[in-house]
Amino acid sequence: MLSKRGLLLGLLLLPLMACSTQGGPKPARNHIYAVGYAPISLQQPQDPQQKLLHAMRASKLDAYRELTEQLSGVMTSSSSITNSNILQDGTVSNSSRGVVRGARVVNSYPDGDMYITELELDLKLFEKLRRGY
Repeated sequence: MLSKRGLLLGLLLLPLMACSTQGGPKPARNHIYAVGYAPISLQQPQDPQQKLLHAMRASKLDAYRELTEQLSGVMTSSSSITNSNILQDGTVSNSSRGVVRGARVVNSYPDGDMYITELELDLKLFEKLRRGY
């Protein structure tokens, strides 16, 4: 049986493993990568070109969200209601907030019904930009 620590480590490494198995860029030292996804067919516009444009934008925003989570972490809030030691209701919410500077789009492409955007961030450049020099 996996320990809690082992399970947590596996969950933290999952986004990195997903990036490395997709044939994307090999992780460079002092770089982090993020991949964003968006379904094309579920976008609101009726026009196929507009659907594609919306999916492109959504996948880029999803990739930036992933980078923000890697840089700033994720705030998790949860609550549970019990009655006679029986779980009645439980909620979990997550949020992430931060500024990403210096990221670049490595690849952006449709794959079936998904639009995928891959971002790369050089951590040295990020620190320079963050400090203002």
